[in-house]
Amino acid sequence: MPRFFVKGKPSGEYWIGGEDGRHITRSLRMKPGERLTLCDGEGYDYLCTLLHCGEEGALVTVEESRKTASEPETRVTVCQCLPKSDKLETVVQKAVELGAWEIQPVESSRCVVKLDGRTAEKKVARLQKIALEAAKQSGRGIVPQVLQPVPLRRALEHAAREGELLFFYEEGTESLRETLKNTGDRLFLFVGPEGGFSREEAELAASFGAKLLTLGPRILRTETAPVAALAAIFYEKGDMEISR
Repeated sequence: MPRFFVKGKPSGEYWIGGEDGRHITRSLRMKPGERLTLCDGEGYDYLCTLLHCGEEGALVTVEESRKTASEPETRVTVCQCLPKSDKLETVVQKAVELGAWEIQPVESSRCVVKLDGRTAEKKVARLQKIALEAAKQSGRGIVPQVLQPVPLRRALEHAAREGELLFFYEEGTESLRETLKNTGDRLFLFVGPEGGFSREEAELAASFGAKLLTLGPRILRTETAPVAALAAIFYEKGDMEISR
């Protein structure tokens, strides 16, 4: 069933215009009587029936509202150090599909890519659009936010105030599975750039209470590591089960 995010809480007859309205009429070519889902971005779905299609949009009637069943109980922020090329786009897309709460781009010592000012704004805007499309495709109840890039220390400071830090490091020795047995439901997942984190950065993370973790005996690419870690976290936390 097609899914669209809207502002506010729709009720009664509701007009969908703009890009989404044109997509319904021109791309999907939906007909009156067909059904679609609206989402308020706060975790609630609104089941609708299409009443009328026009050149610039569609009129629907809202028939039922219910809490989105796809949101995990564990809120995970992916703190991804800036990688080269379009790898961050891949990370954002897959992280949203898997259930990440938000994505925090991070600047670390071994990052080749540098973003500042207007460059950062344009990059984040593009990444946010990717997050929106991934949220639609995967049936999310929210659109995870892509935040502005920050230095590693600032990201660590914020994470230490808000939750628990899972810091993936090539020389890390602590088990993710064992660590997750004693963590809460607000986690910050740190992944380094292509060259990984430096020893000094790992020591800094540890000073903020981070667990220096390993993802096993194989070295994963920077765009693979957060996907593997998220899947493992949500599996261990039971967030990959279907509620009955």
